[in-house]
Amino acid sequence: MPRSMTGYGAARSRNRRLAVEVEARSVNSRSLKVSFRTPAVLSPKESDLETLVRKRVARGSVSVGIKLQLLRPEDVVRVHGEVVEGFAKAIAALRKKGLVEGPLTAEAVAALPGALDSAADTPLRDDDWRTVKVAVEAALKALDTMRGREARHLVKDLRAVGRRMRGNLARIERRAPTVVREYAARLKERVEALLQGTAAPLDAVTLAREVAVYAERSDVAEEVTRLSAHLDEFERYLGTEGEIGRTLDFLAQEMLRETNTIGSKSQDVEIARAVIALKADVDRLKEQVQNLE
Repeated sequence: MPRSMTGYGAARSRNRRLAVEVEARSVNSRSLKVSFRTPAVLSPKESDLETLVRKRVARGSVSVGIKLQLLRPEDVVRVHGEVVEGFAKAIAALRKKGLVEGPLTAEAVAALPGALDSAADTPLRDDDWRTVKVAVEAALKALDTMRGREARHLVKDLRAVGRRMRGNLARIERRAPTVVREYAARLKERVEALLQGTAAPLDAVTLAREVAVYAERSDVAEEVTRLSAHLDEFERYLGTEGEIGRTLDFLAQEMLRETNTIGSKSQDVEIARAVIALKADVDRLKEQVQNLE
């Protein structure tokens, strides 16, 4: 089943130390574009993250956002006791000399260079990376599921458009021979009217030659056959897996080319109406296939 290029997926995972939240979004794009919104600690892993995305997505603009939360207080803030103890001893000595008054406060310790640091910027442990990877893969799987669901609706609509196009193509195919016969009848009537009251005979050979020239000029059988073949191919691709959007877009362009040729060859009103309907449906096909991977 094809995939839409539009979708959303989210997932969470955690271990004893870390909680991970991931959101993956995708929209239309001519090629695959991947961007990340992650904490700095994950920057060294972006190539691995992109590999995970490419396993699921072949085309589209994909944005992956990752949030990390450290669960244990000792991982959020780490106190360097030796620095604090040294500072406390120095303050005590100054206090004895009367140079410092008041207790040693937490605010003073927090402002002390080197006394505290955060574990949020330390490299991820192997277990942390596995936890991140589980959440990313789950979010991408949810994204893929939604893209598949969206594609099913698109394929259903595209097949309905294809059936409608086949109906209008059949109208043209049925109407084309009648157009030639009607032209022959009108031409004969006009020539007979012009010759009425004269002794000149109706030249059946010349009349037949003119009808043959008109039939050749307005013959759309070849275009109808090619357009029908394009519809067959279009339908076949809708039932295949993988990246089909570009191929379907090309087929839609070829359908428009054949439709325009049919319209330029025939001056019949009924065929013109069918051609207009075909053009509208081809435009719908071109618009819809832009959403397929």
